[in-house]
Amino acid sequence: MKSYTNFIFKRRKLLFVLFLVVNISAILGIFAIKLNTDFGLFTTNNSVYQDRLDAMEENFGNVQQIVVMLESNQFDENVLTDLSEIQIRLFNITNVTYVEGPAPATMFLNGETVVTTTVDPEMLLAYYSNLQEYSPIQVVDGTYYYVYTLFVTEDFGKTDVSALETALGKYDYPSYVSGELYNQAKIVDYVLQILIYLPPLTILLVLFVFFLQIGAIKPTLFSVLPAGIGALWTLGLIGLFGNEVSILTAIVPVLVIVIGSADGLHFMTHYQDAIKSGLSEQTAIEKTLHVVGIPMIITTLTSMAGFLSLLSMGTSSTVDLALFATLGIFLAGVATWFALPLILSGGPNVLPKRQSKMHQNVSGFLKKLWGIPSIAIALVLVALGATFAGSISHEFDMLSIYKDSTEVAKSAKKIQSVVGGSIPIYIEIDMDSTLLSYDSYLQVSALTDQLLAMPEVDHIVSPYQLFDYLIAAQTNQDITTDLQVQTAYYAIRNQSIEMISKMMDVHDNRLRVLVFPVNQENDTLGTIENAVNDSSLTTSVSGVQYLLRDLNTQIGVMQLESIAIALVVVFLMLAISLQSIKTAFLGVLPMISTVASIYFFMGVTGIPLNITTVIIFSIAI
Repeated sequence: MKSYTNFIFKRRKLLFVLFLVVNISAILGIFAIKLNTDFGLFTTNNSVYQDRLDAMEENFGNVQQIVVMLESNQFDENVLTDLSEIQIRLFNITNVTYVEGPAPATMFLNGETVVTTTVDPEMLLAYYSNLQEYSPIQVVDGTYYYVYTLFVTEDFGKTDVSALETALGKYDYPSYVSGELYNQAKIVDYVLQILIYLPPLTILLVLFVFFLQIGAIKPTLFSVLPAGIGALWTLGLIGLFGNEVSILTAIVPVLVIVIGSADGLHFMTHYQDAIKSGLSEQTAIEKTLHVVGIPMIITTLTSMAGFLSLLSMGTSSTVDLALFATLGIFLAGVATWFALPLILSGGPNVLPKRQSKMHQNVSGFLKKLWGIPSIAIALVLVALGATFAGSISHEFDMLSIYKDSTEVAKSAKKIQSVVGGSIPIYIEIDMDSTLLSYDSYLQVSALTDQLLAMPEVDHIVSPYQLFDYLIAAQTNQDITTDLQVQTAYYAIRNQSIEMISKMMDVHDNRLRVLVFPVNQENDTLGTIENAVNDSSLTTSVSGVQYLLRDLNTQIGVMQLESIAIALVVVFLMLAISLQSIKTAFLGVLPMISTVASIYFFMGVTGIPLNITTVIIFSIAI
């Protein structure tokens, strides 16, 4: 320790210059950070549902859609004109390939092609009512809702969302937007809020707690400084090396600040004691490092182990979180060893004007729990954790990331209440015979009717259902022949080739059906998939929520494996560093009781165990 402190004091000016250069580089790196909003980060690797989704996109093109819904209290010529203008504006957005909506430029009506804005609103409303749930105009409790379905490319992102919101903002209609790519693009706003607001707020909270312990502003600032520097360096390196930040890894700076600041507090309190005893700054730093240096290394390594254990969970998001958090904690440890001695070598006054009493009160209370009471408490916590662990739900879906008060969540809920859902699951069906036959129509209709009868299904979008409505509207008859199926297909194809091509591949006799479940829960999705698999047709079920369901069903086992790995690694570290198996065993007991406490708390409160809440266990360890 003496040679290290001599090095710091002798080369203080040069090290300060190096310190400034590193920090400036880190700040520049932050501005180069890229954001990743792909929900695929939350899914397990090598998922069969991902393979199915990729195959479906290869067969039908990009399956992504955005639902835009407007609202008004009346429907007249002026509203129809506005709807037509809005449909044109939406179509002109860069990554929108087609818009299915209430006011296309022209439409096929009564055997002829007419300009939509010249049609009487009441006649148009009557025409659309024949399409039932396919109607782009829905009337609920006297309120008119206008539904646009935007077919978009996979590049639809933040710029397109801005263009979409600008287009809707030119009119006074209340608007609601939902869809997978829209929800992903909106995550950018929340990631930026996390990165901009949470780290400063965390620092302020930690400063307040540390001030109560230390009793002076300057040493309190010095205590938190290494953790703040570690977070800065981590974000800087992420940006400089071209890595991306997701909604999950955006909290890494907060984790680094909370966990890394503990070493800074230990360093400063021991340094204060050394200064109070009359030692010089250099001798005080040397003595402090001698006392807390090895423990700081151990705590840094065990914290790193806690997050590295997340690598066993096998999802892209947890891998990034594990690596970034581990890097940040390591850099916070380096900053404690480097930055604090460097700053304190200047001889700032760190002695408080008054002595804090907080630690004495807390110590007095904790001493009363020593011995049998503490053992009893630990055993009770472990028992409660084991009891309630099985009652913890493992639910996580695309909207779980958003609070109910956010624009995304409120829009999704409103669209759900009017049209029955905004995020579908997909069924791909391979037929043995041509799709344009009455036999194929009957087989697929039998499956969709079965699904519609299930309480788990809200509604279904099938091309054959649309054929039903079209033939009924034109002839007031049911479909009973191949010719009627073919007539309906070509009529829709002439009106909207984009929409029908997204649902039917008549060349390979393959079609796609969209199922809108009543919710995105694991049991609901499982019931629907089982029903589809039990049919006599050749089918495959996929969708983003099935990717997340894959994770939901595995998260419990993966979390236990992660905890076990972390505890074993920490135990070995303690045994090696302390050279005592008994002491190492005692060292992991608080971790075990804490993990059990978290399971108990989550079971009682109903907080689900998912890809976002597993972080708590790593923090605890």
